[in-house]
Amino acid sequence: MSSFLSRFPRLPFSGEYWSSKSLRFQLLTSAFALLFAISVITLWAANRYAHHTAQLSYDRSLSGSAVQILDNVRYVNLNWNVDIPISSFKVLAQSPRDRVLYLVVTEDLFVVTGYRELLTHDIVRTRVENHQPSLEPKADFFDVHYSGDAFRFTIISNSVNTPNGLKDVMVLVGQTLESRLTLKKEITFQAQNLVGLVILSAMFLVLLSTWKIIRPIRSINRKIAKRSTVDLTPISLQGPLEVDHLITTINRFMAQLDTTLRNLKNFTGEAAHQLKTPLSGLKAQAELAINSNQDPETERYLDNVLHACNHLDRTITQLLNQATITHRHRSMMPARIDLNQHVKQVCRDLAIHALSKKVELSYEESMHIYVDGDDYALTQMLLNLIENAIKYSPENSTIDILIHQDVGNAVLTIRDHGQGIDEKDKPHVFERFYRSPNNTSQGTGLGMAIALEVANNFDAVLSLEDTDPSGLTVNVAFPYGHWSHQ
Repeated sequence: MSSFLSRFPRLPFSGEYWSSKSLRFQLLTSAFALLFAISVITLWAANRYAHHTAQLSYDRSLSGSAVQILDNVRYVNLNWNVDIPISSFKVLAQSPRDRVLYLVVTEDLFVVTGYRELLTHDIVRTRVENHQPSLEPKADFFDVHYSGDAFRFTIISNSVNTPNGLKDVMVLVGQTLESRLTLKKEITFQAQNLVGLVILSAMFLVLLSTWKIIRPIRSINRKIAKRSTVDLTPISLQGPLEVDHLITTINRFMAQLDTTLRNLKNFTGEAAHQLKTPLSGLKAQAELAINSNQDPETERYLDNVLHACNHLDRTITQLLNQATITHRHRSMMPARIDLNQHVKQVCRDLAIHALSKKVELSYEESMHIYVDGDDYALTQMLLNLIENAIKYSPENSTIDILIHQDVGNAVLTIRDHGQGIDEKDKPHVFERFYRSPNNTSQGTGLGMAIALEVANNFDAVLSLEDTDPSGLTVNVAFPYGHWSHQ
């Protein structure tokens, strides 16, 4: 349960929080990608609108000038006469940087007035020759490069009465493009400012909306992160409908987990009673039969039964201890534990057992430390490690137990001078029920597995070393930040 809850909190600005797996990252990425696409399309449309507006505005001025000139073309006294009004160029003159060209020509290419050189330009000449007159004067437009500049021309025609009948007269008015481009840039700039303001506002709204969407989830994170490992009460938090469903699911899961832990606790107690009670009776019956039996062969069989009962009793005890340790770790708040006092107490409890094996327990401490965890689990780890050292120590030897500091770690060391462990067996020592083929002593194969589980629960590191010249040294290192001293 502790590992489940401890994985929830995350820093708001950490790399993990903004990683590609983050819901916030995915929402913002999708929204910004959509805004970017909209801004590109909008700016393209604004540029097209600016171009069209500039063209339309100046084309109207060109066609208006051409119409005014065309209205003043006369055929008088066998001569063409054009009285060009000043107003026809008044609008075009508002663009002082642009050049303006005009030409009045008849259908037989007779130049009435204007820039005669225009007819030397292939495109202009072709446009004049191919222009189709209409009943109502209609302006046509075309672009050409003339005299090193880009021009926009309009051509418009009308029929004029002459003694020889109707004659078509065409008027061409052209202007350079600098003023058009300037107007286009101004319109585009204004559009860009408007689009930029809209996009920035949209981005702010997206950030605000994302924050509001994520806030209930972050509230759930904070609530669970602040809880202890044994607090399985329902979470009370109001949020959007989807978040309410998530909270309901989490509450249902914690209720099921709480029920499972309570069932595990009840099962552990019932199993201890249901298994050990008949086993104790079987052992008592076997011992009674041995004492009252005179047949050596039967006595040997009963000894085997008693031996099997003792082994089964130790195995059941170890299994129940491991189940109890697991349950307490998941269901109880860590407590502040005096490690030195626990080591002394376990040494006192095992002193008689050690003396019966003619082994001396030597305890030495260079510092007084406290650790946070479960005192029952710590006691079980110490019992297993010291009992193993007693079991494999030769007679008249000493087991050294030390508490000291090493590079910021508080270290508990248990050193015996027995036969040690082969290098090939060391990787398997912490496996449940593993026993070396060369090991002839009695054991369940669970002691080291339980010790490792307890060390992990304390965030400590359990390691094995060879004792010089022979034996095994077990180190339990509590890292910096997981212990305190007096």
